[in-house]
Amino acid sequence: MVKFKLNKKGFTLIELLVVIAIIAILAGLVIIRINNASRDARDTKRMHDLDQIKQALEMYKLENDYYPQSGCGWDCNGYRNSYNSASWSALESDLLPYISNLPKDPINSSCPLWNNNCFSYAYGNVGRTTNSPTYDLTAQLEDTSHS
Repeated sequence: MVKFKLNKKGFTLIELLVVIAIIAILAGLVIIRINNASRDARDTKRMHDLDQIKQALEMYKLENDYYPQSGCGWDCNGYRNSYNSASWSALESDLLPYISNLPKDPINSSCPLWNNNCFSYAYGNVGRTTNSPTYDLTAQLEDTSHS
């Protein structure tokens, strides 16, 4: 009579599949966290950029008694957008003494930010003579739960 000794070395197929599934779940969680961190970082940059632009606009107003004109002038509903190089460069020229480089949105989509998933900066709706001296400075955040 011949006896065979079974050497159990290695893992069963079920054990390997369980380990692979656990690794896949962990990798998915890490990717989600990285994407959320990137989104949050871009939103933080947007808020910082808008604050810098706002400071430059206020310095401009202190010196000139009005804000720079929008894409259609003053007292009209026109905008200068960061995705439009010509209009954003014109605003940058107006603000040059107060800000050396006018920031653009980190994504800077080539569409107006009032559309879904369009990320750019917009400056406009500037009052001067018929409306009080005000302006809109706008950006779309990726975190829609942010105020």
